[in-house]
Amino acid sequence: MVDQVTPANESVANSETYRTLLTRLLAGNVVCQWSAPSLARLIEREDIQNRVNRWSSELGMELAETSSGNGRYLVYQGFDNTVKAVARETFTKLMKNLRFYVQTLEMLMNALHPESSLLPGEELRFHDLLSQVSQSPSLQTQLSNLPSSRKYTAYKEQLEGLFSQLIKEGLLVEANAKHSIYQVTSRIELVQDLIIFIQDNEHLPEPEVDTASGRQGQLA
Repeated sequence: MVDQVTPANESVANSETYRTLLTRLLAGNVVCQWSAPSLARLIEREDIQNRVNRWSSELGMELAETSSGNGRYLVYQGFDNTVKAVARETFTKLMKNLRFYVQTLEMLMNALHPESSLLPGEELRFHDLLSQVSQSPSLQTQLSNLPSSRKYTAYKEQLEGLFSQLIKEGLLVEANAKHSIYQVTSRIELVQDLIIFIQDNEHLPEPEVDTASGRQGQLA
């Protein structure tokens, strides 16, 4: 369905909010109601989705949804040499951070709910988590072993370092600064899907040979 162009729609499409949405998407961010509420409300509109897809198609990209449908982000449509290079770079970066992601999710799940994964929108209360860590030697060990904890010795500092890293990675947002309450964003689904993919594909295929240069691409 082609969206109808109206003065109201054009106003939105030319607004600062719309430009911010495009900038966020192009930077590789996942837009959801927890990471960017106003942008998430905007991209829920079909006419805006159509506009974003028309714009991004010029770059060979299109909108995609996270597995729950709560988050939206851009993916490449084709798989030419340029896309292969970007995909290889992104995959290499994710693989370097994979151990951190796995260890972090394991620690948080053990502290919160060992039988289920973290969900987008789930609240993490810093002081409650700190209390659990303080009473659990196993959680203390898991927290201390995280790369984000290397500079710190106190559990509070280690947990603060972890939360800062997760915010930087776009996996958490601060929901209530006064009470130190954070929320998980939809980006968590991409990380969890990657971990599942790696688990299901222990032997990844070798990169294709670039016939133009005669050199074989490497993932690392």
